[in-house]
Amino acid sequence: MNRFIRFAQFVSFVVLISVLAACGNSNAESTASETASATAASGASASSASSATAEANDAGDYRVLTDAAGHEVKVPAHPRRIIAPFLEDPLSALGIKPVAQWSAGGVPQQYLQDKLAGVPALKMDGGLKPEEALSYNPDLIIFLSPVYVPEGSYEQFAQIAPTFVLSDNDADWRGNLEKLGKLMNDEDAASAALKQYDDKLADAKARLGDLPKDKTAVLLQGVDEKGFKLFGPNFYGGVTLYQALGFKQPAVVTGNYETYSIEKLAELADVDYIFVISGPGRAAPPSDNPLWKSLKAVKAGQVFEADSGYWFNQNSIASGLIMDDVLKSVHA
Repeated sequence: MNRFIRFAQFVSFVVLISVLAACGNSNAESTASETASATAASGASASSASSATAEANDAGDYRVLTDAAGHEVKVPAHPRRIIAPFLEDPLSALGIKPVAQWSAGGVPQQYLQDKLAGVPALKMDGGLKPEEALSYNPDLIIFLSPVYVPEGSYEQFAQIAPTFVLSDNDADWRGNLEKLGKLMNDEDAASAALKQYDDKLADAKARLGDLPKDKTAVLLQGVDEKGFKLFGPNFYGGVTLYQALGFKQPAVVTGNYETYSIEKLAELADVDYIFVISGPGRAAPPSDNPLWKSLKAVKAGQVFEADSGYWFNQNSIASGLIMDDVLKSVHA
């Protein structure tokens, strides 16, 4: 009886989203629509939704892998149509284009568009929806970690295409790049991407010399006239600034992404460099505040914009761009 109920639910699901799939104007979207419509009309088994995906790969060319959430997933040996929201940076580092890309309000990550130009933006309001994923007829869906899977929706995604939860540690970008390389059946590409990052970091540190050991820096995000945020050593761009490049961390930084009252600006008095998160929708720094104007870095012209697209990130390509910004700003 439970199997019948699950099947009935799936058929209802396919009927609902076949209308959306039919609206697509690409051959892939038309295929998804025809598959969904045929499934609803014939009353085929729940596995029919993924049969078209299976045909897109060589017969039997699959591997069974266990993901970070404990699912045994039948993964295509050579996936061709991947959806992996917020994994576009490591995918690009591997030389792989997803069939659609993460976005915020329909705007994708701009720093990756030299690699992902023309890739449609996913509708991510409230998280990825199964019907949105189906409209791109994927043969593999990847979520970074369990917290990225919309609650209670894993089985719906798994009925569309093999769905793999990559990691139980969002912050372990190196390990996650290696896991992604294994999942893509291209561990050599992952090793090459990590070597490229390591070489870039070594070059940046050589060019900076002893400067980071003697200079303090902060990564600041404006909030409003009453406060601001500071990135700590374990939060996105703070990881590159403090852990990778080795800049000194001022005592005022007590957490990883804390909000401080405007009066705390006084504790940035001796900071050498201030990087300010910038970009659409980002609040400006409190530049009219007398405390801000009195800061050493402000007086010395050592305040620099930090593009939120990649400073609010922690992956090999994003971190490389952060290094470029630092070298351009503090080591001309």
